[in-house]
Amino acid sequence: MKATITMLLMLLIGTSGLKAQHQEFAAGVRGGLSSGITGQHFFGQDEDVKLLLSFREGGMQLTGLMEVYKPVMISYHDQFFMYYGAGVHVGYTRWHHNRWRDDLKYGSYYYPRTRPVLGADVIVGIEYRIDQIPFTIGLDYKPFFELFGQQFFRLSFSDFAFNIKYNF
Repeated sequence: MKATITMLLMLLIGTSGLKAQHQEFAAGVRGGLSSGITGQHFFGQDEDVKLLLSFREGGMQLTGLMEVYKPVMISYHDQFFMYYGAGVHVGYTRWHHNRWRDDLKYGSYYYPRTRPVLGADVIVGIEYRIDQIPFTIGLDYKPFFELFGQQFFRLSFSDFAFNIKYNF
């Protein structure tokens, strides 16, 4: 009986530092044109759904993305991943509109305008998962187009970002 308890205790102590390679959830922050907070749910080692609540141009957008992950470097295949995917976003933008009035002393005034936006996104990025602590750092590129904002049609190729995530 003592031998069995000792073996179980040694097994528990010996495996307590090991971490499974599969992660289920991640939450983090994204800094870039569409900066905000992210949440991810992984369906396997190489697929996930990401929700991004971003803030840009005085407004707010909720983006949903489906992503696929692939190992990048053979010798470091457990840490470096490339990912790509696509999705949609919905939200609003806000800006100040200059309006001319003849009865004002200075001739014009600014008033806020708010309009909804609806658009599509693609994403490609690279990330490094730190196994010792459950953090991931990465860079991504997320071009998008949207309708109904300040301009009726907008195409943006300048959404580069740095992100940090905590893995659950």
